Parts: sequence; C-alpha cells; structure tokens
Amino acid sequence: MTDELKDIVYADLFRYTGNTRRFKNIYACYLEERRSSPEFCYISTMRRVRYYYDQIPKYDGIRKFFNQFLFKIWNTRLDMLSRKYHFQIPYDTEIGKGFYLAHFGRVIIHPKAVIGHNVNVSTGVVIGTQFRGKRKGSPHIGNYVWIGANAIIVGNITIGNNVLIAPGAYVNFDVPDGSIVIGNPGLIRRSQGATLNYINNTILFDEYNVRSDGVS
Repeated sequence: MTDELKDIVYADLFRYTGNTRRFKNIYACYLEERRSSPEFCYISTMRRVRYYYDQIPKYDGIRKFFNQFLFKIWNTRLDMLSRKYHFQIPYDTEIGKGFYLAHFGRVIIHPKAVIGHNVNVSTGVVIGTQFRGKRKGSPHIGNYVWIGANAIIVGNITIGNNVLIAPGAYVNFDVPDGSIVIGNPGLIRRSQGATLNYINNTILFDEYNVRSDGVS
C-alpha cells in the first residue's frame, strides 16, 4: 500500500484494534483483522477501490492502465463482499477516516451522502436520499457520530458533531452538535456528552500515525 492509502486504511483499522495490537506489527494486525472481521474487510476493500478509482485520471499510459486494472480487481472483490455480507456502501461515498461498522448485517448508504471522521454505524442503518420536498437531497453527517441499529437518516440534512442517533430513530431534520435523537418521529435531546463511551479508539489526524485520545 502507498502511504496515502495507509493513511486512511490504518486509521479505520485503529478504530477496531486500538493501540494494543497496532504497535506490535501493523501489517500483521491489518491482515488478521481482514480475516476475522467482515466489517473491517469490507471497509478496507472499499477504501482500496476508491483509492484506485481516484488514481485513474491522474496518469496516462501504463500507470493509468495499471490503476484501472487494480480498480476492476478490487471492485469485483467489493461486489462479492457486498453480496455476502449485505453492506451496500458504494466506493464513491465520501467517508472520513475512522469509519466503524459496529455489527455484521445490512447497512445501506447512498453514494451522495457525506460522512465525517470517527463515525460508528450499526446494523440495519439506512442513510439515504429524499427525492421530494424541501429536504430533497442526501445527508451530511459530521464527526464523532454514533448511529444505532435500524436508524433511518434521509434528506438534505446536516447531522452535527458529537451526535448520538438512537436505535430505530427516524431523522429527516437538521441535528445540532452535542445532541441525542430518539424515536420515530425523531426528537432532539441536547447532551454535551452525547457520544461519551459510545465511540472508542477515536483518531486524531497526524498523517497516518494515528493516535488515540492524544496518546501516541
């Protein structure tokens, strides 16, 4: 992997493993997690597909062909994993570092959605587009957001930072920073510690040498 690809893949890996295994042998840890975790296997494959897709227009000749070849290989692999594990998260979705799929099960994310750093997504979650009305469009989700099982987030809305979306919640409205959303229809409860103890192994951004809570 190039440093650019490591930068994001190892950040995602850190969300799953923390420092305990990471500093022993990072690549061995990466291979082990790909083998044992369907969630991380899908995420890391998705990151590779996106990386090679982004490289294609940067080059001509043999390097362009090489990136096209790798893109097709890894995209085929991603499609196989999607069918096997029922994760429907397109490679061209804008997703920040430290993305964490908390459970093995169906997750659907629209490619036009934008997701920030250190976001947790549980099984059964739908992050989709609304095609009519004032909220026509896709969600923009901030940093440090925890999304519980079977939650639905739709429309041209903004979910702030440090937000907890409770299991089963239906969200089609803007949510401010430091909030908890519960119920269907969703109700906002302000809480400065909304995601405290829900999002673990959060990352800071100092190239790909990610750290946990400021501890290197």
